[in-house]
Amino acid sequence: MNLEGLTLHILTNKLKEELLGGKIYKVFMPSYESLLLLVKRERGTAALLADFSCGSPMLYLPNNLPERPESPPAFCMLLRKHLEEGRITRIEQSGLDRIITIDIDTIGTARQIVTKQLIFELTGKNSNIIFAENGLIFDSLKHVNKAMSSFRQIMPNLPYLTPPQQTGLSILTAPANAIIEAMHEFKTKNSLAALIAATTGIGKITASELLAAAGIDSNTTALTAEEEQRLANAIYSLQQSANQQTSAPVYAVISRTNQVKTILPFAPTILEPGCNTKQLPDINSALNYAVTLTPIQLPEQETLQKLVIGESQRLEKKLPVLEKDLLTADKAEAQRMIADTIMANIYQISKGQSSCQLLNIYDNEPLEIQLSPLLSPTENAQAYYKRYNKYKRAQSEVQNQIETTREMLNYLASIDASLTTATTKNEIAEIKQELITAGLLQNQGKKHKGQEPKSEPLLIKLSKETTLYIGKNNKQNDYVTFTLARGKDLWFHTKNIPGSHVILKTTLPQATASDIAAAVLLAAYFSKSRSGSKVPVDCTERRFVKKPNGAKPGFVIYTDQTTYYATPDEAEAQKLLSK
Repeated sequence: MNLEGLTLHILTNKLKEELLGGKIYKVFMPSYESLLLLVKRERGTAALLADFSCGSPMLYLPNNLPERPESPPAFCMLLRKHLEEGRITRIEQSGLDRIITIDIDTIGTARQIVTKQLIFELTGKNSNIIFAENGLIFDSLKHVNKAMSSFRQIMPNLPYLTPPQQTGLSILTAPANAIIEAMHEFKTKNSLAALIAATTGIGKITASELLAAAGIDSNTTALTAEEEQRLANAIYSLQQSANQQTSAPVYAVISRTNQVKTILPFAPTILEPGCNTKQLPDINSALNYAVTLTPIQLPEQETLQKLVIGESQRLEKKLPVLEKDLLTADKAEAQRMIADTIMANIYQISKGQSSCQLLNIYDNEPLEIQLSPLLSPTENAQAYYKRYNKYKRAQSEVQNQIETTREMLNYLASIDASLTTATTKNEIAEIKQELITAGLLQNQGKKHKGQEPKSEPLLIKLSKETTLYIGKNNKQNDYVTFTLARGKDLWFHTKNIPGSHVILKTTLPQATASDIAAAVLLAAYFSKSRSGSKVPVDCTERRFVKKPNGAKPGFVIYTDQTTYYATPDEAEAQKLLSK
């Protein structure tokens, strides 16, 4: 379960309401990855459980207390010594980050009040519980040494450093118009990415919901004044609902695997296939409900989809890093220019200088050059030439990596489209084998000859004279295009959108308009844009479709195309498929 900062804000308010002023009377660790505090309040007792053992971090007030072991770990003993009989005086979230700090006042040896902190970092796989005082770490649930992180160590007696702060405006408190203005700084991103980058506290789910509420396509890169106003209204409405009392209903998004994916302070309108929602009275009820669910094993089709989506997300994060590296490598020509200028003016430079000003030999403009005083003028020039050659090599290498990454993203998108339309075990097995061949999945067993999964492309008889063949994965796409199809057969594929190759074969002098319309509709239907409208579909003769040497399965290039547009219709598609 992944909770956005906005949801954790609601949780923080709930914890304040239930625990502030309470006195900790018992500390337990039900497991090595969980911590339980029992708290006395004026209106009875309460429990606070931090459980990081279930794959995602959770902090909540449990309805049922877990079993407590007889032999507590050393961290538990330390907390008992320092925190039992301490009073909870402050509970705060760090901005809208996933960090919640609890201040606990205790009585020191000189009978003075000493404030200590329990810091709950609910940051996925790096989640941790840190016990500190005055910014110094006493101990933590997990230790992080220099070998594990050069930026931030979590070890006893070291200063506590917070994780890197998020940049952007608070989705909760910033004026809606200021958030819209901040989005303008990310002109190269689409509206979804720009909204996420301009704010803190929300992720893809809430950002998508805000754009949908404003009637904005998430792929739009520039918003009209009217769209900006609608988005500002949607942000304002979200702020109003998130600032309601802690008893306001929340909505758990439940996946097909019967697990809570996230909890939202509003009823979501965009759900992934197979997901559903459940309304619960408050945030703590939702968290207690989440722990009662028993996960269901994913079907292999969904397991593969999860793998493909995860790899795609990794590559999408890698691209900006590579593009940044490319900007550095682009400085190569500047290094050569400096080196040439030094060599042309070698007599004006002496060893021991740390800098000099020379006229650039290419534009005759003054050029300030940094030198190493330990090197001779010629050696300084050679150092710049060496840097030039290094940058040139890096430029070529980084460019190749960018192209490879983009190519792999397109390939993964095609596999994702195939998994969406796969309906038989053999089709899924073929896709799985393709992932193994591409090195994206490990082969779980020995591969024996004659055991390759086989599946057949869809075959639809539109009439006695005309037949459609539809490839439902990359292997089938190559088969229908380069084995079944002949030069004059018509080939269809969604334009710049992953999807099936569709072949129209007819014995008529030429295909009828209705047959072409059927092929266009099915090409749009068997694509990533199945739920879209006015989907562009290219059509050309098979003889104009080529497969480049070394290209991945399903990848082709083509020319002489005509572009049609179709809005996939489920009823019409099923009618054609039943022929």
